[in-house]
Amino acid sequence: MLQRIQDRHAVHGVVPHTLVQALCSYLRQKRMDPIPLMPKGLQETATHALERVPAEAFCQFQIQAAQALQDPLLGLHLGQTIQPSHLGALGYALLACDNLGAALMRIQRYHRLMHDINPITYHHTDTHVELRWGMAMGRPGALFDETGVTAIVQFAQGLCGRPLPIDELDFVNPPPKDSAPYDAFFGCKVRFGQSLTRLSLRLDCLQWPLRQHDPHLLKLMDEQVQASLDALPSSGDLVEQTRRALRYLAPQGVPELDRVASELRLSPRVLYRRLAAQGHQFRDLREQTLEHTAKSHLQEGRLPMSDIALLLGYSEQSAFTRAFKRWTGLSPLQWRQTQAHQAAVR
Repeated sequence: MLQRIQDRHAVHGVVPHTLVQALCSYLRQKRMDPIPLMPKGLQETATHALERVPAEAFCQFQIQAAQALQDPLLGLHLGQTIQPSHLGALGYALLACDNLGAALMRIQRYHRLMHDINPITYHHTDTHVELRWGMAMGRPGALFDETGVTAIVQFAQGLCGRPLPIDELDFVNPPPKDSAPYDAFFGCKVRFGQSLTRLSLRLDCLQWPLRQHDPHLLKLMDEQVQASLDALPSSGDLVEQTRRALRYLAPQGVPELDRVASELRLSPRVLYRRLAAQGHQFRDLREQTLEHTAKSHLQEGRLPMSDIALLLGYSEQSAFTRAFKRWTGLSPLQWRQTQAHQAAVR
């Protein structure tokens, strides 16, 4: 158990304090005091409604809780306890939506109110919609990922009043000792150790009506949710925000200036000028970010070269190889072999 839940990377970013409160409540239901398990800097009571806490601190809190409870499935169990109240106005906006598709759209649009790690993206085919979470901004681990996906499924089933028709569900994290509880909850064969976390649903379920649709409440909640989003502090300086946007957009193709500017809600000219004022050129920053991301994946060694290429926006592995040679003077395979040799002789 210990090895699986600690097979992760430290992550940057923040999560809402309500997740801390949800875990505290869960621990108390299990007759366990959460306070001794909290990492330094966390506290059970929020100081204000929009309080955010470091995502890494919450992940460490989850690990401590899982070890204390001897529960390797804590993510699966905690996710089922997440209620609309844990999401504040966003939770009530989801309840008031017309159909499931509208609710999922709001989860994507307002993801920063939940967390800013590997936000959800949607991909449609003729028959299915896929919800995907990549690893461009880190791999927070099994407990965090499973809490989030379980909460979304639990939420969606509660909103619709019936089980979701999940055809496929993949997680990036290592497999548990027993995957039967996952198969039972999600209603499909769950796969682990995949290149990305994804959930595949029948496309028609997006039109499923919600039980508590209320257009007047939805309008009020949408206004409040947008105000909450606008009130959030910046997720970092412009250079770091640009790097995060590049990592997020890369799987859709090597990001150009206009796409990154749109993600940051700036015009391309303003983004270019502001980066230049801080001593950065957009093209150089993009190359540095993609190179750093590529090296991280190569060092980890979990993904095949073709998947790394796709995560960086290269549809052909040969294009990725040429770019990597331009950055380092070596092919990705040569660089990985060099790193392995250097580690062996240390």
